[in-house]
Amino acid sequence: MKIITTINEKGGTGKSTIATNLATALHRKGKRVVLIDADPQGTATDWRAASPEGADLPEVVAVGKPQELDAALRGLVADFVVIDTPARASYLAAAVVRVSDVALIVLQPSGADVWASAATVKLIKSRLDAGGQIDAAFLVNRAVANTKLAKIIKDGDWNGYGFDQLTSTVGNRTAFAQALSDGVSVFDLSDTAAQSEINQVITELEAARWL
Repeated sequence: MKIITTINEKGGTGKSTIATNLATALHRKGKRVVLIDADPQGTATDWRAASPEGADLPEVVAVGKPQELDAALRGLVADFVVIDTPARASYLAAAVVRVSDVALIVLQPSGADVWASAATVKLIKSRLDAGGQIDAAFLVNRAVANTKLAKIIKDGDWNGYGFDQLTSTVGNRTAFAQALSDGVSVFDLSDTAAQSEINQVITELEAARWL
């Protein structure tokens, strides 16, 4: 069972958007997938509650404490677990990092997102320093094409944290917001570019043998 987490201390980076669509993409590939909602805001839980009857989407399990996370994982039979994390570097976020195989540090093309990621980087490095194993990379979300700031972030010159940055990026598309509010995924909508971006993330993770 591979555990993949979407994480950043800053709220509003689009962690839930990435988590719900990544989990759905893996689910639609025939994998057994569970999405764990470890965010007190409950976005992934609300997303699944808004889903149409019979929607072809992964199961969502909500947890609010580290011990609940451990209990949920012990009872799961899955190929992949995707965890949507809280916006702060809390005890729960630390617990998620402790159990994860892959951490995707989701950030928007903004200085605030880059600065806020330092706390998340510290959590991940703490696990590595303690002898743990976790693969981690930055994933740029809500990238607006042809803007100077997006280009700077995509180029990665800002990245002095010691973790890779995925070549794949996710654009600032209305389809992602619509899918989240409608309780579906971009694979249920007509935006093939949005679908391709999520699939490209998966392809890149597979090429790195992280999935």
